[in-house]
Amino acid sequence: MALVLNNQKTLKTLLHVNYYEGLGRLPGLFKLAALNGCDGVELRGFNKFEESEEKYLAIIEELKQKYPQFELTFGYPIDYMKDDDADRIAADEEKFYKRLQWAKEKCGSKLFNFFTGGLYGKNTQYREYYRNGSAAAREEHYERAAAGLHRVNAELTRLDMRIALETHNCYLHDLPYPCSKLLKMADADRVGVNYDHGNMFINPNGPQTINEVFDILKGKIFYAHLKNMIRTYDYKYAGCLLEQGNINTMRVVNLLRNELPDGIMAIEFPSSGDSIIAAKRDMEYIRFIQDWLCNNQY
Repeated sequence: MALVLNNQKTLKTLLHVNYYEGLGRLPGLFKLAALNGCDGVELRGFNKFEESEEKYLAIIEELKQKYPQFELTFGYPIDYMKDDDADRIAADEEKFYKRLQWAKEKCGSKLFNFFTGGLYGKNTQYREYYRNGSAAAREEHYERAAAGLHRVNAELTRLDMRIALETHNCYLHDLPYPCSKLLKMADADRVGVNYDHGNMFINPNGPQTINEVFDILKGKIFYAHLKNMIRTYDYKYAGCLLEQGNINTMRVVNLLRNELPDGIMAIEFPSSGDSIIAAKRDMEYIRFIQDWLCNNQY
């Protein structure tokens, strides 16, 4: 049974590309999504495996025609952290506008998952999340990202599209409070957050509860990635199936009823295990959650 959100949209679940990613695998990814009753897929904004960017986009267009009912979203970065080179940033923004236009016209896309560039502390390792991302940010990083997002907002408004900043480790927008600060500075109504509790859960600086995230980001959660993690007391962790782990996915989905203006979220696979069976099991779990929430209080 489909879950109806408080904005009267029916909740749709996309399959993240990391369930079936690799050279020549795009048709298989779409087939895997269809077999398991997903409502679409999330893809990379840039070609990662195909022979050329043109071929990559052509394959996606062909697959959209084969699966016209699918919602398609794309992950896309503009690096505002690296420097303040105005010419470089302007050129990157123009490329992004062209990709937005293509996605709108050829794929019917409403939303992009967005990144503002990796940010690392001095002499840190990638997995030292508590020292990277917002922990390494200076005010100039917020200012550059906010100014860029404010500019991008005008094109998003013209196209009637949105972007969602993924709460991802080693980015400025890794945790709720930095996201909230950045969005307030950007003053961009078409820019929100892609809430990924799995990423925040493994950061020692992260929020203590799911409710805390929703309190901080209320009204700005435009998209969500659902995955689960098993975490030990010293923040060692392992990815697992959505039905396993320490994150209460039922609570997350229940609270998402008041968010998601486009009505879409995605399941994501954080493990190196069997992603094919994981797609089946994770979608079965999502259907159970939706059925439960449709018929019971939580």
